Amino acid sequence: MLCKSVVAEEDDSFWRGFHVGGYTSIDARLPRTEAAQLKLNEVSMIVTWDQGTRVKFFSELELENPISYDHHDGFNTKQSYLDLERFYFDYNLNEKANVRLGRFLTPAGRWNQLHAPPLVWTASRPLVTTRFFPSSINGAMLFGSLPISHMDMEYQVYAEALKDQRQDGDEIIHREVKGARLAFNNILGLSGNNAGLNTLGLNVMSYQKDIPGSPTYHLYGLDFLLEFNRWEFSGEVYERKTSGGDDGGSGAYLQSAYSLGSEWYWITRLETLHEVDSKNADRWVLGMTKRVKPNQLLKFEFIGGSGEYEDVPRGFVTSFAVMF
Repeated sequence: MLCKSVVAEEDDSFWRGFHVGGYTSIDARLPRTEAAQLKLNEVSMIVTWDQGTRVKFFSELELENPISYDHHDGFNTKQSYLDLERFYFDYNLNEKANVRLGRFLTPAGRWNQLHAPPLVWTASRPLVTTRFFPSSINGAMLFGSLPISHMDMEYQVYAEALKDQRQDGDEIIHREVKGARLAFNNILGLSGNNAGLNTLGLNVMSYQKDIPGSPTYHLYGLDFLLEFNRWEFSGEVYERKTSGGDDGGSGAYLQSAYSLGSEWYWITRLETLHEVDSKNADRWVLGMTKRVKPNQLLKFEFIGGSGEYEDVPRGFVTSFAVMF
């Protein structure tokens, strides 16, 4: 009888370790050169398991573009598909090191790791964060943090084990991906809640495009986040070289958010993208974002400049994002 009670408690405790959440967002777009569109961007379900042991689990399954509307096709599901964005296990080795195995977001810069619509200021994503490296990889990562003086240094070292088998739209498939990121938190030596909001990140990565004859690319990047008073500044810059020393392209963005009060924020972003095999793009974004609730953002923005990209068209966008 005692044994049965213990088994029942352990089983119940196991299931209590699971947590379910997710997010979704809806956009209304008025592009310069395309038809107006109303679009439910995604419905994401996040499942985690954590019992305070050395092992943790995280998964994110997305239904991408479940429904959209325009005056040509009406309501349609032409671009709808399921995407397993994340599925990994973490194992804690000690207080300074962890191992991650599975499918996870590529730890390059800041935006790619925090790209969920309720977590970013704008509905549009900087071009360089979508076209210069894979958004996710299937492989292994060693990560953790180390104290350095008044700062905290986070490290992530990763390598691909299995290339992505699905190509989404005009996405570029990469292979032989490996790299590392170092992030120095509290670079201004602050204390309290702002300590983690002043970060400088260094990025290195190498990979090949999954096309015949692709050279090996070496990518170098820097990212930062600085917050003080009513301002937040963030940005990322990348340069890419081939193994033969040829130019592989470059890109960057610089973004600011200014608190206007009553949970309204004025957003400004400048960005540039240079790809060797296509035209350059130089863009600007002006917008306002309202934090309706801690888990809800209402966004209005206008995207101008040069460069046409189907996934990030120029024009007016309004978006509502919610995390649940």
